[in-house]
Amino acid sequence: MKIMHFRRFLLGAAMSAGLIASGAGHAMERIKPLTGIDTIVTSFVTKSKITGSLEKDANGNLAMDVNGNFKFNFSGDIFYPVTNPLNGELKGLYGPTGTVAGQAAFPPAFASLAIQIYGWLQNGADPSQMPAIPAKIDWTLNDITIVEAGTTYRPINTPGLTLEGRAFTGLGPVEIGQLLNGSSGLSMSVRMGGCFAVQAVDGPHLGKIGTYCLNSTFTFDLSGINLSNPMTSTLNGTGTSNCWTVLHKPMM
Repeated sequence: MKIMHFRRFLLGAAMSAGLIASGAGHAMERIKPLTGIDTIVTSFVTKSKITGSLEKDANGNLAMDVNGNFKFNFSGDIFYPVTNPLNGELKGLYGPTGTVAGQAAFPPAFASLAIQIYGWLQNGADPSQMPAIPAKIDWTLNDITIVEAGTTYRPINTPGLTLEGRAFTGLGPVEIGQLLNGSSGLSMSVRMGGCFAVQAVDGPHLGKIGTYCLNSTFTFDLSGINLSNPMTSTLNGTGTSNCWTVLHKPMM
């Protein structure tokens, strides 16, 4: 049964990439064996898809951590990317092959931007009145657990090795209102990224350490925003991340 599923996956991958016999042959000719340092490190390419929301306290207000950041609790699944080997373009996903869960720390500027965009949309979305958008907004992780192909990864919380993430808000929103339309559903998506150190604490790669890098797009659901009392807003979100994990055995 597993062999049959794997065969279906290979067939779907070939079809999704639009490969024909001549193209596949050309792609196979260009596959090169790993050399040098790539034979020492272990590398994985995955894609994660998460959902979550900003945490609230017992009074229904948005909760903050000890550093004054909003706490975004999330969970989701991990997939293997299916790409066109002729140009590397993502064409599909295989899986899920793992899970991810944790808590991101978003500064007030992040939530403020979402609230301002929502107010702008509610007031007619005049392009000349669009809120000022900063070039970047920093963010980080308070916690994360990644389980991929039987190995569990945890962050290394040594200062300097934790996530120093950025929302690339200066690129402008990827979309506004296209994913969630209508008066009861609005969206805003922004690009995000960052890397942090991880260690394998269980599974086939137990003991290895390395880096986990995210190239992400995060989408806010703006429909739960309360303009009259923003701290009581409900801010849900979804995220999709193209991820690279590179591991090695520690030498010290």
